[in-house]
Amino acid sequence: MNENKEIIRHSGFPLVSIVMPVYQGESTIAQAVQSVLNQTYQHLELIVVNDGSTDGTLDALNRFDDERLHIITKLNEGVSIARNHGLSQASGEYFAFLDADDLWLPDKLEKDMVAMRQAADPVGLFYSWYYAVDEKGRLVNVSFPYPYQGHIQQKVLECEGLLLPSTTMLHRQVFEAVGGFPTDSYHEDRVFFIKATENFPAYPTHARTVIYQQTLSGRCRRILKDFDAALEAELSIVSALKNVLPSEQMEKLHLMQTRNLFYRFLMYNYFESAKRLYPQLNVKLLKQDKKGLLSILSMRTGFNALYWSRVLLQFYMKNVLLLWWQKKRAAASKI
Repeated sequence: MNENKEIIRHSGFPLVSIVMPVYQGESTIAQAVQSVLNQTYQHLELIVVNDGSTDGTLDALNRFDDERLHIITKLNEGVSIARNHGLSQASGEYFAFLDADDLWLPDKLEKDMVAMRQAADPVGLFYSWYYAVDEKGRLVNVSFPYPYQGHIQQKVLECEGLLLPSTTMLHRQVFEAVGGFPTDSYHEDRVFFIKATENFPAYPTHARTVIYQQTLSGRCRRILKDFDAALEAELSIVSALKNVLPSEQMEKLHLMQTRNLFYRFLMYNYFESAKRLYPQLNVKLLKQDKKGLLSILSMRTGFNALYWSRVLLQFYMKNVLLLWWQKKRAAASKI
């Protein structure tokens, strides 16, 4: 162990409570847990909430022998209730989250702590960037290096991938002020972070420290098969925030969520659903970014330019960057 790692083991540093909800996660839970226990910042506790799994999840968890790991098993009630329940048992000054199919690189919490110590206000949120992988662990995308800091609620409204549970650490006062993750919204994490950044500042770590699984079988992609359900889920964000944001922002949020769903329909090749949603969109809003311009081209030509751009990008990531990525990913979970 080098000198730096010994220093950040010291109990004088803030305790970080990590909550990991899991349901039917036998194939990924061990690596996710190990990526937390392998952190260079060691003053932590990991609370895994087994949300009614009936597969081998609990067996995989019971193989660990580490006093920092606490396992809670409960009836299946969904990810929001699982996260909230885990955090109700947390002792830390700071809270962090990791989904059971995601991984942290070893210096994730260390980078969070550096950002916290450099921040103007340590009572806030601290976020990293991520690498996105498919179900086979192959690199398919990297997050944009968002530099935003301070009171960034407007940026969170505009950029739905800016703050994600697995990339964010926050002071416990933030969680207590927001009142937990909502249980009545499909995109509970987006609602939570929009509320959290209303009164608390956020700061980037300026590093990619998270491996985020982004697969076709994921909840946000699976729902795209049903147009009405996907639209209802997207607009549930708007309903959940009706008493939080002023009317002007609510109108902008409605437009942005509709636009974001339109992009996802195209990116995952649900072209007919995208055509169905297109008349509801503000074309001026679409012209403000590259995705929007490709989307307009797709609608006017019938050729899904946004989907094929995604396919080509993923081909490059999976093949040209293969050896580099294999070495990078190996550092995340050594069991």
